[in-house]
Amino acid sequence: MVPPSSEEFIYSQVMMATSENDFTATFVVENLRPDTEYDYASNAGHAGSFRTAQIAPTKWSLVSTSCIKPFYPYNPLDHALRIRGLEYLDQQLNMESFDLVLFLGDFIYIDLPIALGWTQDHYTTAYRQVYASPSWTGRLRSLPWIHVYDDHEISNDWEANETGLYNPAMKPFWDYQGHANPVSKFGEGKTYYVFRRGGISFFVLDTRRYRSPSSIEDGQRKTMLGAVQLADLERWLDTERAWRVVVSSVPFTRNWRGPDSADSWSGYLWERDRILDKMKRTGGVIILSGDRHEHATTVFPAGESGDRDVIEFSTSPLNQFFEPFSRFHKQIEDTDISLYSHPRGSSKFGIVTFDTSDGRHLDVTYKLIVNGNQVWTYNWTCSRSPDSD
Repeated sequence: MVPPSSEEFIYSQVMMATSENDFTATFVVENLRPDTEYDYASNAGHAGSFRTAQIAPTKWSLVSTSCIKPFYPYNPLDHALRIRGLEYLDQQLNMESFDLVLFLGDFIYIDLPIALGWTQDHYTTAYRQVYASPSWTGRLRSLPWIHVYDDHEISNDWEANETGLYNPAMKPFWDYQGHANPVSKFGEGKTYYVFRRGGISFFVLDTRRYRSPSSIEDGQRKTMLGAVQLADLERWLDTERAWRVVVSSVPFTRNWRGPDSADSWSGYLWERDRILDKMKRTGGVIILSGDRHEHATTVFPAGESGDRDVIEFSTSPLNQFFEPFSRFHKQIEDTDISLYSHPRGSSKFGIVTFDTSDGRHLDVTYKLIVNGNQVWTYNWTCSRSPDSD
């Protein structure tokens, strides 16, 4: 790898990529300079560049979205693996820069429009097809992508924990994405993790591996996260002094009233309300979620003096269908205040800009991009003063 300067830096590493992991490999390159562009090449013909992160950025952006299905909308004249959402994402890079993509699950659809099959090879093929799309560009490949998995990486509305299809489905996830995610400080093999960029700390949830069946009665015994992950999240909310973002593959808001609502946090309200109360008491939190093939921005108002509002930006799909006739999003309770919803569009992603340049405030700008066009912008400010270190 060589940065474009007079000081030459070459780093080489040998990795074994075999058919067992579909010829993928993940490795760590150390001792790179911050905010520096590097070129890379491999003896397998891969070449490109990437830029390392700044040490302590005070203003930076990410893309938040989920859900990809190639060749949708269907057009017999298109390439069979075309992903227009990636093209819209690359188009946006012509107009502005962003630092990473936070992809919130359903990167593959093993079961739509029909099941490809249920072996490890079938799951591997689905990942290979998405990455083989001609819609990927050099700029998109050079961006960091941080991944969450959701149900369609296993099977629709998955809630059977680590049984059955879980293991054949998760092996390709780890090969293609999981090993490149931030390492979880909560233990080896954990699929929830924390990472930090500048003054923003992210807790990325696993909402599938530990959940109770959605059909059982809600209450203390029903869980989305499992006891251990819930305790780790609450400890992080209590002790993390940076500005905080919670990342969930499924929405926190109960305002989607459709037949699949029990699969999201609206089916786990006892645990949801416990977490939201903790978020409000510990200074306000931003939630990023996906899954619903629609966009909604929701505020969960502070209930007690000294508490802070919590806001959720839920956006998807990057490339999938939306429901043109069914309008399930509806505000009823005053616990979930709908600021804006946008159901239409087969490609949607949000650009979230964090500004911590004033240490007393976190300023957030959210831009919603639908089918390549900016349709909505919202500014949010939180006034809790974080620890600056």
